[in-house]
Amino acid sequence: MPARIKEDDEASNVREQLKSLSNRYAMEILQVLSPKTGEIVPTLGWDNIVDGMLTLDGIDKPSAKSRGERTQTQADYETLRQSLMSGGTIYETMNKLIRSGYVISTGDRGRKQRGFMITHEGRLALAAIARLSGPIGTGTDVQRAAKILLKHKNFVSLLPAQEKFVREIGDVDGNLIIQMPPGSGKTFLAMIIVLLRLQRGVRCLYLSPYTSLSRQIIEEYGTLLQELGYSVVRHDGSIRATDADLEKGNLIIAMYETFSAALLQKKKWTEKLGLAIIDELTELDSVTAVEPQTLGTDRSTKLDCAITLLKEQTQLVTLSSRFGETEEVASWLGATVFRPNVRLVPDEFIVNKVDDEFEIVSSDGTQRARSSLEDVLDVVIEHLGNYQDKSILIVVGSRFRAQGIARRLARSHPRTVAPDVVERVIGLGEVLPLSNRLADTMKFGTAFHHSGLDAGIRERLEREIRNRTIRTVVSTTGITAGISFPFDCVLILMNQNLYYLETRARYLQVAGRIGENHLAQYGGRVYLVFEGPNRNMPNSQAMEEKLLHRPLEPLRPGIIYPSLAICILTRLTFDGKVFTQAQLETDFLEFVNGTFRGFIDNKYRSGMKKFFRTLFRWLTKQGIFEETENGFKLSKDAQSAAHADLDISDYLRIKSRLSKIDENSDEPTLIDLILEAHLPQSIRPRTFMPSKTELKIMNLEPPEEWYIRRVPERHNVKRAVLQSWLDEQDVATIVKMAAELARGISLDEGDLDSLLGVCSQVAESLGEYLRALKKSNLAARMSVLSRQLQYGVGKDLASSDLLELRLLPGDDSPSSRLSRSTARILYEKGYTSISDVVKKDLGASKEGYARDRFAKNCGLEPNLAKEVYKAALSHIRAKLGDED
Repeated sequence: MPARIKEDDEASNVREQLKSLSNRYAMEILQVLSPKTGEIVPTLGWDNIVDGMLTLDGIDKPSAKSRGERTQTQADYETLRQSLMSGGTIYETMNKLIRSGYVISTGDRGRKQRGFMITHEGRLALAAIARLSGPIGTGTDVQRAAKILLKHKNFVSLLPAQEKFVREIGDVDGNLIIQMPPGSGKTFLAMIIVLLRLQRGVRCLYLSPYTSLSRQIIEEYGTLLQELGYSVVRHDGSIRATDADLEKGNLIIAMYETFSAALLQKKKWTEKLGLAIIDELTELDSVTAVEPQTLGTDRSTKLDCAITLLKEQTQLVTLSSRFGETEEVASWLGATVFRPNVRLVPDEFIVNKVDDEFEIVSSDGTQRARSSLEDVLDVVIEHLGNYQDKSILIVVGSRFRAQGIARRLARSHPRTVAPDVVERVIGLGEVLPLSNRLADTMKFGTAFHHSGLDAGIRERLEREIRNRTIRTVVSTTGITAGISFPFDCVLILMNQNLYYLETRARYLQVAGRIGENHLAQYGGRVYLVFEGPNRNMPNSQAMEEKLLHRPLEPLRPGIIYPSLAICILTRLTFDGKVFTQAQLETDFLEFVNGTFRGFIDNKYRSGMKKFFRTLFRWLTKQGIFEETENGFKLSKDAQSAAHADLDISDYLRIKSRLSKIDENSDEPTLIDLILEAHLPQSIRPRTFMPSKTELKIMNLEPPEEWYIRRVPERHNVKRAVLQSWLDEQDVATIVKMAAELARGISLDEGDLDSLLGVCSQVAESLGEYLRALKKSNLAARMSVLSRQLQYGVGKDLASSDLLELRLLPGDDSPSSRLSRSTARILYEKGYTSISDVVKKDLGASKEGYARDRFAKNCGLEPNLAKEVYKAALSHIRAKLGDED
């Protein structure tokens, strides 16, 4: 038969098959005949088929009465059956399905005993049509919301665990714990619930542990929700929203610490939240032992307190991978647990050096290999195979090692990368030392990732990793939580520096960076390399038993520390009413007992009485609580500090120094004042020193001598860095200077950004506090200092609004902002405000257009000058529009 005739016949058959599927009842018949996955394909008669079709419409067959009497319901049902079977349509459609090969029949035509069975082709056709119309039904609110999100994300199918949730959950009325592996689509399920609540007019909160996760949620769902008419507000260390925007927000996406602080301060926007999504509930587990120099940094305790306050007023949905003793948390929250048994796991291998060779053994003992190569990286890459086609994540315990391995792999295992990839990540901004080192390795397809990188560069790098344009990444543990990436292999180099990874739950978090979706399509491997003993893993066998075979540990939050306890007591007394010590003690202990730590730890609960009484005496002595005729009340100064978002423990640290400064104090004095606060002291390099009272309350010894000696040196480094920033030095110079001054620890671009952010916030809070005390001149100076720290400019330029000019209207990203060097040029040329940019060159008697005169006089390159003028004009017009 000629090929052309054969093709025409095949096309004709396809048309006939598609035509048969378009007949009335065709899809319903195939759905009734199709069995569930794993079941035997049935042969059904007409009665069963008709009953099944009615069931699809939500009409179940009523049960018959024992006496044989027909009820009205049965009579109505029979009427429906007859109407479906009369007229011949259903029989005609069945015959067409048989001729098309989608159904086969048994028995003679026209006989009641005739049976029908769906063929393999029929099941394939049904599955194909189902994918085209969407992978889920629309019978429940959950399914309808899921369908909206699937369409938005352009997904044609759900992951197995998501499908189980959508199929089985009709609605989420109470608190819910969702336990699913990393990369299995927990966030998608959370957003289904968020969308349902938003549709009912409920304000929602999404608590995120990482800015990268907050950013991902905004990128993936923000546009859809805004198109549906809901306002989405992000609030964290990178993007700080105003209280007004937060109060109007329908969905607030906030970091743990940011929200916890606002909740303890009784911010108005934290009220009337109907739903709270708590992502990565495993962060409720304390990572480190209590040490004097890290006191107050345990986020598990802050999260415990935030959930304790939320669960009294808000529906909670938590997301996480599995953890031990889940029933404890479920009982504490009064929650049900969704934990599907649909799980995919990567192949796991243990790598050891035995004599002069490396041995690679699978965790189940079925695979074993040896290699005489000298470097373990070469060993693993050879065992993995097809390196150029694979994406690999290498997890290490320090920044320096991440950078060193990235440099090494760039030389030994280069990949081809398009030049524009490097340009997209590094950007066209200021040249930065660490960014230059990253660019050098990225040219050969390898990147390092850690918190020392500039936040914007980290964001762009993560986007390239997700797009698989960068396929070899060496990282500290910062990349190993929150977001899944399409890695084929995770290589973990275990030694004394990787202390974070000491439990099976944390190992699974790191291994889960492969992501279940990627794992389902391509598979994946995890290599655990034992490089040397640490405090809990003396040998390879201990590492294997602890990380691969031991049962999952339960969550154990840290204990409440003094600065957090002070915030709780401030919240309890914030209204200024008189209270007795006994009343406050009762309220405090009731709060402690309501925390998860208090819920599971009797010894902890009983010890908090002594904790409270010691802390109460100290706060009374410090003047935070004033004694009155009938008891105590929060002092006015303490109330003013709390209203200004100034942490009371910080207020205690700086109040004596604050009384000695005025608006004429020099910048070094003001910087020293800022650096007394806890958050600036917690930024790398750490300079926090707890007070003797804090150590006594926590039963801790003072920090070790080496740390005490280093604190003044590190303080001087931070002071010099901040002063250089205010002197408008470039970041590269500042980072280089910090490296020369700091011994044994770096202060990279990311650290500088974090330090500047928290210092600016402290200065702003101090300004608000001083304003409440009627010290208006000093308050104004602190507000200007806050802007200096935010933008990196002198006092004169910080007083101008030039730095608020956005070259791209509506874009709030730092890259859209007028650079400080451009702002300085304008300021020196006499353009000291946005208004000056527009008005200074106006004049009917002057020749030409004002924008051209501005371009000539402002000192900027002509194209940039026109861009600045256009942005300033838009800014002025927008302000005039707001006033109207």
